[in-house]
Amino acid sequence: MTSWPILRTQGSYTRRSGELLFGGSPWGLARLSVPARSWARHVLRAGAGPVAPRDEVERATARLLVDRGLALPVLPPRTPRREEIEVVVPVYGSAGSLARLLAALDGSSPDGGSPDGDAGRGTGAPRVTVVDDGSAGPEAREIARVCADHGARLVVLPENLGPGGARNAGLAATTAGLVAFLDADTLPSPDWLDLLVPHFTDPVVAAVAPRVRGAVSGPGIGSLLERFEARRGGLDLGSHARRVAPGGQIGYVPTAAMVVRRSALPDPPFEPGLRVGEDVDLVWRLVEAGWTVRYLPAVEVHHEVRSGLTAWALRHAAYGSSAVPLERRHPGRLAPATLGWPFLSLLSGALLMSGGGTWPRALGTAAAVVGIAVQGGTQVRRFRDRGLPVSAGVEIALLGLRSEATAIGNALRREWWPLGAAALVLSCAPVPRVRKAARAVVVLGLLPTVPDTVRAARHHWQCWRAPGAGAPEHDAGIPLDPVRHLALRLGADAAYGTGVILTALRSRSLAVMRPRLRRLPRG
Repeated sequence: MTSWPILRTQGSYTRRSGELLFGGSPWGLARLSVPARSWARHVLRAGAGPVAPRDEVERATARLLVDRGLALPVLPPRTPRREEIEVVVPVYGSAGSLARLLAALDGSSPDGGSPDGDAGRGTGAPRVTVVDDGSAGPEAREIARVCADHGARLVVLPENLGPGGARNAGLAATTAGLVAFLDADTLPSPDWLDLLVPHFTDPVVAAVAPRVRGAVSGPGIGSLLERFEARRGGLDLGSHARRVAPGGQIGYVPTAAMVVRRSALPDPPFEPGLRVGEDVDLVWRLVEAGWTVRYLPAVEVHHEVRSGLTAWALRHAAYGSSAVPLERRHPGRLAPATLGWPFLSLLSGALLMSGGGTWPRALGTAAAVVGIAVQGGTQVRRFRDRGLPVSAGVEIALLGLRSEATAIGNALRREWWPLGAAALVLSCAPVPRVRKAARAVVVLGLLPTVPDTVRAARHHWQCWRAPGAGAPEHDAGIPLDPVRHLALRLGADAAYGTGVILTALRSRSLAVMRPRLRRLPRG
């Protein structure tokens, strides 16, 4: 590994003077040898900036930290050579959106022709291939006119194959070693490729993706849906750079905007049978093959937001409909939660205690204590047997319980939202025990939304007190009051869950609805 500076990813840290590493993607624990500890501790301390390795030990340590997702390299921007990368844009109708995208790509370079006849494209702008995915006659003619106006190559499919099939056709029509995918309704920043392409200097990187946020159309602060999507859209994976991996904080990246290494792609790159979720499938296959995928939110691409609540909800439901076909291709990965018996004992005990009554509280207390004792005791024994500090085992046990509680809370708003809705109704029941237990379930479902809602409230308050005081922080987006922000988040979660439920019922495949039970670790 070369001497790139690396930067700690959010949530990564060390214990025992750098001996133990916590974090990464997927989250895990690693133990470092003595020579590597001092430098790793320096890199992973809270508030540390980019740190460059200076010798072979530090370079090897940097490679380990990057490969585990504990840190990511910080690379200077570089404008890619014209022959180095091509852009593929699948389109179905939407000629107006396509025209805006091609104009934005043209605007990233000086005007001028090119030797291969790309009239209207800058000499440094990447070559663009547009794939018309079986658009109807009038729209097809308009798409052809837009491509001609902007010097983009046009591939016309005789029938609609879906976005994955269209991207496969675009890949077949290109030759560059790097390929950038953009949906027709997106608008990238002028320097988006300059910031993403340098990561392919690392030979293990197969794909790099920017942050995809909702765009505000027209003047002003935009519609309610646009403001929400600008803050927390269905394709927005947040403000923290990550290594992408199944089971990690970020498990996939959307091909609405992504750059890939051609030589890393499987055959076929996109599964023809998947019309939704084909990007998830591709990322998981790349990671399974040993490649690295990175998410870099410092680079932003904006996409158009569906107008109207119905169309918006249907889009989120469509995302959920991909769960069953993805589960068939990747068994076990789409379970709404992975739970251990200690957590289930703790959860049942907490629900019994919340209902009140002497005997339920006594039984609940016993169940909760047993759950915590088994979880903590198991981890403590494992750490002690390996010569690791017992305190780290306790920390891992508590983090595991928190992770399982978060998974349950997310499922109660998504795949299990009918249960969450029933609990909300029963929280007003006349029977005190039922009411209290139902309220505990409601709280469990809402707890994972608290940090995001608090951020929305804080930003809305700041903008209300000092309107026009300057550009918002990177993750702030356009202000939206916390009540409507939370309501739309719950609506998006329920729409996604509805897509999962309906597809599972139609296919008679309930694996995507069942939690996965984890056995107690041994020794």
